[in-house]
Amino acid sequence: MMVIQSCLTIVFDGRFFRAVAERRDGKYYAVASVVLGSSAPSMPTILNLVNRHWQLFSFQQATSQQPRLVKHVNPKRAQRLAQKAMKTVGISTKAQATLQRQLEQRKQQRHKRKAAHRKVCQETRYLQRVKKHREKHRGY
Repeated sequence: MMVIQSCLTIVFDGRFFRAVAERRDGKYYAVASVVLGSSAPSMPTILNLVNRHWQLFSFQQATSQQPRLVKHVNPKRAQRLAQKAMKTVGISTKAQATLQRQLEQRKQQRHKRKAAHRKVCQETRYLQRVKKHREKHRGY
């Protein structure tokens, strides 16, 4: 039986509130982040995000060193663990590292896209310049 665990954390990073979703399914671990805005999100907004707009989360796969075994947990212990998790503030360092790697990948893709666009623009300007030069020297 495969168990899927999810954790949604709302974090204020100084300017914006972010929703950081962590997902564990079997031996895989993935993290996604969505910017919620500058004002504190209300509970209906969060529920709407989770229930209706889950596709906004683009999960980034993290490399897992060892799979975690999920075993049956006593309901009282599960409740205690949930309360303890609610008291801790922030997201895990593994999630932060994965989000940082995702940010770096997006940055590299953006740079490649800009370089290709710059090259195309430069080529078209060169062709226009050559065309104008040839029109000036037609020989009439």
